[in-house]
Amino acid sequence: MKKAFALFLSFAAAAALAASESVKNSEDWHECTSWVVMPDLTAGKRMLLHKNRDSTTKSICLYQVAEPGKFPWIAVSNNWRPSANMGLNSKGLAVVMNSGDPSDAISNPKGLDTTEMAASALANCATAEAAVKHLHELVKARNYSHGASGSIWYVADSRRAFVIEHDALRFAFHEVPSGFSIRANSWHFPEMVIYSKRTPTQQVKHNRRESAVRKYLFEDGTKYKEVITPRKIHGASRIDVFPEDPKCYPLCGNSTNSAATISVDCEYPEMLSSIYAAFGPPRYTVYLPIPFVVDKLPEELFKTEFSDAIFARRDARRDLLPMEKLVEFERRMIQRHEEAVEKARAALKKGGSREDVQKILSEAFHLNWDAVKTLCKGK
Repeated sequence: MKKAFALFLSFAAAAALAASESVKNSEDWHECTSWVVMPDLTAGKRMLLHKNRDSTTKSICLYQVAEPGKFPWIAVSNNWRPSANMGLNSKGLAVVMNSGDPSDAISNPKGLDTTEMAASALANCATAEAAVKHLHELVKARNYSHGASGSIWYVADSRRAFVIEHDALRFAFHEVPSGFSIRANSWHFPEMVIYSKRTPTQQVKHNRRESAVRKYLFEDGTKYKEVITPRKIHGASRIDVFPEDPKCYPLCGNSTNSAATISVDCEYPEMLSSIYAAFGPPRYTVYLPIPFVVDKLPEELFKTEFSDAIFARRDARRDLLPMEKLVEFERRMIQRHEEAVEKARAALKKGGSREDVQKILSEAFHLNWDAVKTLCKGK
């Protein structure tokens, strides 16, 4: 199991270079898309925070980090070092980020990259409001490294969610009051868009991805007619074609390397929250539900071999399963996980302990993991 390790200068230099390259080639591959679904659209059960990650790296793994005096956290990220592309901590705080617009503000190349900033927020903050303040302090201290490209963040706990847009000099945030919010790689806040160097064509391409998610999740993109679930979100994350104009990068494209849906339980955020993780392009793998309280996770998830096999299938254009069968396999896994969550909830209401919850959720998790391993054999 990977725990917190020292951060080496060579990694920081590589991250700074990667950030610089992402600005130059942003229309080629840097196309992350994130969104939050508030509890009023999930029947009051949970806060859902999702991210489709785009990057040139193919090595994805799980990190489970516990440092003295800090909040333990779990995240899906690159295998460079303990960091967080999409993460959840022991208090039920969830954090994801996207690249934002390029501006005239050049960040400090020796500062933290966004995955390190996310890890810092997860380790030090118990609430979404505290995470906003923590990230703001890092930016104000010029401890932010992302070239000339700004950033977009979602931070959420069991009750509140915020969207942050910033560059190296300006920082704006607003609370999501209810419903739904989505960002691709473009700022929306008036305080920030006046500094954007995006062209109209670039802006349209990013907004097109946002529109596709809204249309998939809600009738006509506006009518909230059904409870939003992780399964519904996973379907949106697999959109790989936009048949209508304008032609642009889809949700799950050639550089989509991972995804996660973080479910923060509204009633017992510290006990029943989970991260549904895709360790590769969502169309070529399944979302594995990982309960936060399960501490004995498979070593394979902390290494890159699992994701390497997913990318090998992607590169060979070899499906794990036909999409209809993949979705059905995933449905059974999620059903097993969510039934275990409700069983654990009932136990807590009767005075059950953390150990009781761990036992219930661990049993379901390991059944799901065994099913995934069996499915992937020979694939």
